[in-house]
Amino acid sequence: MKVALDRNAARRGITLIVVVVTAVMVLAFSLSVNFTPANASENFAAPLCGDGSAPDYGFTYDLQQAHWTVDWQNYASEQAVTEVDAVLDRLDGDSIAQTMILFKSQDQVGNRVNCAVHFLRYMKLGLPTGERKDNGFVFLIVVEPTRIDVHYGVGLGLPALTASELTNLNRAAEDAYQSTHSMDQALLTLVQGFDTVARSNYAPLISPTPTPETTNPPPLPSGPLGILTICGQLCMGIFFLLFLIWGFGQLARRGITFNSSGSGSRGMGFPFGRGGGGGWGGGGSSTRGGGGSGRSGRGN
Repeated sequence: MKVALDRNAARRGITLIVVVVTAVMVLAFSLSVNFTPANASENFAAPLCGDGSAPDYGFTYDLQQAHWTVDWQNYASEQAVTEVDAVLDRLDGDSIAQTMILFKSQDQVGNRVNCAVHFLRYMKLGLPTGERKDNGFVFLIVVEPTRIDVHYGVGLGLPALTASELTNLNRAAEDAYQSTHSMDQALLTLVQGFDTVARSNYAPLISPTPTPETTNPPPLPSGPLGILTICGQLCMGIFFLLFLIWGFGQLARRGITFNSSGSGSRGMGFPFGRGGGGGWGGGGSSTRGGGGSGRSGRGN
């Protein structure tokens, strides 16, 4: 009897140990499932726009973009973005401002003013040298469920653009979206207004073109020697003209003629010429981005 009781007690002890060990393992597993992914996502998640730091501020964009407008695909049409490119291409070509527009949903943005300024720095907008150095500019359009919130970052090379002018542009774009519920209309209102304001403060920068140096022919000697020189030149010209006439005559006797484009053809053969194929140029895609330092002065 005593042996049987000892065996039962041993079995109960082993069972208890197994239960405790299993419970501890289950608890440890549940804790790892509940807390490990959260900690990992917290450690490796990219910072919100405006909360990052140099050198990349949390951005991973290519520094050369197909359009001056970035991340527009879910908000605006390609036609509107192409119209914006035409306006901003001219501003860049006139060395007035090198401008980009960034779309972000509100859950992707932390500090909104910093987001615009950081994007200007990251994209290195603005000319690297010259009179209009650091003329970069950025508009940030934060998309909310029922409205948009527009901010800007301006480069150090555009001090004439005042805060009141730029803030009025932001409000005009926001009002355009509120009244029409069209992102295209808001985008075009913003860019066309900026074009007007920027050109009212800065004229196109035209680089002076160097005038080619003209070389004067050496003066002819005076007196009898000059007369002999002129006569010699006339004789050589007449001789060369007669030689050309004789040469064309020989070619004509052999049946070789020349068409108006200068290509030769023989007898009854077919003249050389090119068909009406497509020309060079056109269709090439340009890229847009910065090449300067991206130094920004202020934002709002």
